[in-house]
Amino acid sequence: LILLDIMMPDIDGYEVCKILKENPETKDIPIIFITVKTSEEDVKKGFEVGAVDYVAKPFNPIELLARVETHLELRSYQLFLEDKVERQVNANRLKDQLLFQSSKQASIGELLVHIAHQWKQPLSELGSINVKRIGKLDLGQEISKDELLETSIKTEQILKFMSNTIDTFQNFFKPDEQETFFDVHNAINQACAIVDATFDYHHITLNINRSQAVKIYGNENEYAQVILNILNNAKDNFINRSIQDPTVTIDIEEEDGRSKTTISDNGGGIEEDILEYIFMPFSGSKESLGIGLYMCQSILEKNSGSITAKNSEDSAIFTIVL
Repeated sequence: LILLDIMMPDIDGYEVCKILKENPETKDIPIIFITVKTSEEDVKKGFEVGAVDYVAKPFNPIELLARVETHLELRSYQLFLEDKVERQVNANRLKDQLLFQSSKQASIGELLVHIAHQWKQPLSELGSINVKRIGKLDLGQEISKDELLETSIKTEQILKFMSNTIDTFQNFFKPDEQETFFDVHNAINQACAIVDATFDYHHITLNINRSQAVKIYGNENEYAQVILNILNNAKDNFINRSIQDPTVTIDIEEEDGRSKTTISDNGGGIEEDILEYIFMPFSGSKESLGIGLYMCQSILEKNSGSITAKNSEDSAIFTIVL
């Protein structure tokens, strides 16, 4: 703590106080002015330049010591709170890192499921081609040049499709910090391309409605991953509840210069006891990790957007605004 006079040679106390407050190493040190300048204007100026207290000369030593002790105690509390806040921020940062890591591991699991569904039919076709070839050889039948060429071309096409599938998944899940203007519909199509085979396997109908092209500024890859997460939740819900004729509908529109994407399904809605807390970490249903929607909210908030959820009859409705 600094006790500072105002009337001094060469440079007065006001200027000294300003210099101290402009220096990062000294700006937080409490300053008490002790001076004969006690007019209302002088006192006001003292507080404006950064003093915490103002003591008039001649002063009572007991009163001055009491004020010094008070401000030292206040400074001590301030340092304690700053340290506590910093430790809490670091703890929250670590918690978020752990949550993101758990989310990433869950995403890898989902990725493997989707690849399995994407490759199921191509692998079956490759198997059929080989069985046909082996069957002819076992029966002593010749395989013509044209037939061999046809099956080779077909095999090459299938392998190319499988390779493209890997490229699609790699591009989708790779980190991308770039923010640009992008078409919402294109981002949603990226997510749908990932779940397409999985939805087809579980006979889930996916409808996308849009009245016009809607472009927004943000991270396209992250936006698509939010959509994917919601679609995966809907798929899991359909399976867990054995929903008949499962359907997901995505509506894209523009409202007051913002994009509004609404995703609804006929899966029976969200459990009422978790609806209010659905975007908090570890608050999902019994079947989920409870971190996906928390990640969705974090991603959208980082991109200056928002996500809300509600029930309507037998539907869960998620609304994304960006």
